[in-house]
Amino acid sequence: MSAPSPPQEPAPPPTSGEAGDPLLRPLTIGGLALDRRLLMAPMAGLTTPAFRRSVRRWGAGLVFTEMISAYGVHYDNRRTLDYFLHTEDEHPLGFQLFGADADVMADAARRAVEAGADLVDLNMACPVRKVVKTGAGAALLGEPDKAAGIVTAVVRAVEGSGVPVTVKIRSGLRDGDGMGRAVAVRLAVAGAAAVCIHPRTAAQLYRGRADHDVTSALAAELPVPVIASGDVDGRAAALRLLERGAAAVMLARGAVGAPWLFAQVLGADEPAAAEKLAEVRRFTAEVIDELGSRAVGHLRQFWGRFRRHGALDKPLALELMRARDLDAVRALLDL
Repeated sequence: MSAPSPPQEPAPPPTSGEAGDPLLRPLTIGGLALDRRLLMAPMAGLTTPAFRRSVRRWGAGLVFTEMISAYGVHYDNRRTLDYFLHTEDEHPLGFQLFGADADVMADAARRAVEAGADLVDLNMACPVRKVVKTGAGAALLGEPDKAAGIVTAVVRAVEGSGVPVTVKIRSGLRDGDGMGRAVAVRLAVAGAAAVCIHPRTAAQLYRGRADHDVTSALAAELPVPVIASGDVDGRAAALRLLERGAAAVMLARGAVGAPWLFAQVLGADEPAAAEKLAEVRRFTAEVIDELGSRAVGHLRQFWGRFRRHGALDKPLALELMRARDLDAVRALLDL
């Protein structure tokens, strides 16, 4: 096994000054001006500060925190408030909140803005049972009055800050119910500055294919930008969604273990193996700085993905999976 090469900066992704690329056209969401239409989706357990900086290096125009419990913020839970921590090079940065109580969500949003959020996103999409059974996440699709009331309360809470409020939804709770499109109209009227749709139903979880016919129909109906998420696996898919009416696209799990997918969607060539390995080493070092000994377990969800995307060879990936402490991880990656 050859020694890893020294860390290096990735080649800069295309910028908004390069004419002709629809993904590099500016986008305004409420009072937030973005220089591109390629965004990073919030993902629980994944979109940590180190992850956010990694995808920013490769071209993400807006990044998000993990999904944050509004109740944890409201009641000053220390571990929940840790999700607010970020660095200046992560901006523009959206904070995503979930909950089912309008007053609690409003308080959490106000505090997110005070903590530095450039955008507040309300999760009405999460299909996980432990979230849905509390009335939060995708459960709110079935309660349009309550969902609209939460948006109204949050918009009022951050009024005057210039920070827009957006909402992420699913296409519905189950196939054919159309709840996502129906509630989206109410959310826009209530003050949502944009709606992001992952057009799978909550019952589908992450199975099957995202039905972006729903995305296109919603984009034609709403007076605010519609952002597409789900199965955006390359440049062709991203451009097709813009052509069909989406204002922007989000990369999610396809970019886990492949942050350079952002640069490729923006038109760059796939980076060489040495560049990929350099990014793995930098990302790992930042995760260790942030999480300390907890980094060993956290990073295990990435090694296989980095291997699949050509950043690690099989022997190194297996050794990293077997690593039991930080010293072992550092030694394997020559950190």
